[in-house]
Amino acid sequence: MSFVVTPNGSRIAWDAFGSEDLPPLVLIQGYGAQLLGWRPEFCELLVQEGFRVIRFDNRDVGQSQRYPEGGYELSDLADDTAALLDGLRLDSAHIVGQSMGGMVAQELALRHPDRVRSLGLVYTAPSLRYFWGRDAIEGRLDAAAPASRDEFVAHYRAAEAVCRSAAYPQDVEWLTDVGAQIWERGWEPDGPERQLRAVLATVDRDEVLRSLRVPATILAGDSDQLIDPAASVRLREVIPESTLTIFPGMGHELPEPLWGEITALLAAGARRSQ
Repeated sequence: MSFVVTPNGSRIAWDAFGSEDLPPLVLIQGYGAQLLGWRPEFCELLVQEGFRVIRFDNRDVGQSQRYPEGGYELSDLADDTAALLDGLRLDSAHIVGQSMGGMVAQELALRHPDRVRSLGLVYTAPSLRYFWGRDAIEGRLDAAAPASRDEFVAHYRAAEAVCRSAAYPQDVEWLTDVGAQIWERGWEPDGPERQLRAVLATVDRDEVLRSLRVPATILAGDSDQLIDPAASVRLREVIPESTLTIFPGMGHELPEPLWGEITALLAAGARRSQ
C-alpha cells in the first residue's frame, strides 16, 4: 500500500496494477467501500486492455484520512481524486467510478475537466431522484456496530445482499473474504454515515453535465435495487459524447461473467479520447 498526502495534509491510500508506461486509469469506489471492492482480477483485465490501473480508498474508509467532523461534500472527494493525480505526477487520467464513485467522477470532470481523459460511469446517477435504495442504505446505519471480525463479515454480507443480480449468483465466498480484509485494513464505523451525508447533499447535475466534452461510457444493470437504471438513461441523454449499455439481470455489482464485456467497453470508451 502506498500513500499520497494532499496539500491540506490528508492521506490517500492507493495501489496500482500494470506498468507506469501505460495510460493511467483511476477507479473510484462507491459509498462506504474500500479499494478492495475493485477485484484484482478485474483490474488485471483492464491492464490487459492496455492501462495502468490505480485504485484508492476514498476519505473516511480503509487506510485513507478520517474526517470525524464530517461536513464535506462530493466535490471534496473529487478534489481528493485530483490531489491523488497530483501526488502521482499525472496531468490527467481515464476515470471510472461506480455508484457514489460515479457521482464523484462527474464532479471531477466538472471541476477539473483538464484532468479527465474519459469517463466510465457504472450504475450511478446525475441526481438523488434516482435513489430508490435509500431505505436499505440507511438501514445499515441503524444496525448495531459489529464488535468483531466475524460479526463484521456477517454484517457486510447482509449489507451486500441488496446489490445482488437477478441473473448471476452473488459471490458469497469472495464477499466473506473481502469482508475480513476490510475489517483488518481498518473499518471506520462512522465513515459511511459521513459519506452518506455528502451524497445526500449533492446537487442536481443534469443540466451542467451537458458541458462535458470527454467520452463517457455508461453502464448499468436492469435489476439494480439501489439506483434506478433510468439514471443511466438520463446520463446518456445529457452527456454529449456518451454511450450506454444496460446489462439484463445485472444488479448493483459487477458479476464475474460480465467482466470481459465490461472491461472491453470501458477500454473502448477510453480509447475514443485518444
